[in-house]
Amino acid sequence: MPRLPKDQVPEIRLDAFGGAIEESLTRDQRRELFENPDSTVMVIIELTAKQYTGSASSEDKAPSVKVRATFAEAARGAEMENVLRDVQQRMYRARTAEGSFDEVGHEVAGSVLQTGTSLHLRATEDV
Repeated sequence: MPRLPKDQVPEIRLDAFGGAIEESLTRDQRRELFENPDSTVMVIIELTAKQYTGSASSEDKAPSVKVRATFAEAARGAEMENVLRDVQQRMYRARTAEGSFDEVGHEVAGSVLQTGTSLHLRATEDV
């Protein structure tokens, strides 16, 4: 794989295959998304790089990488959605405080997710 100069950032393009996302949604969630265009579903998605496009140094075209959602799990119910929203907000604060997800790194993002998961587990144990 080619290496990019440190100051160059590739565009990310989502490929059209959405099987992992579709599989993670319940029938009710699918119907809700269809019937109410502004509705939302919280989903955890794993992206996998599938194809990259480079360009010659003489071209004025940005490099890009096509990614596919290879794993997805949708929140089931309001409680799980709240946990995912909390994790999302924590990750957003960490990213904006640090500059970018690349600079935050997997360890920090992982600890944020682990904290959110722990909050959820404690909440379900108390029920």
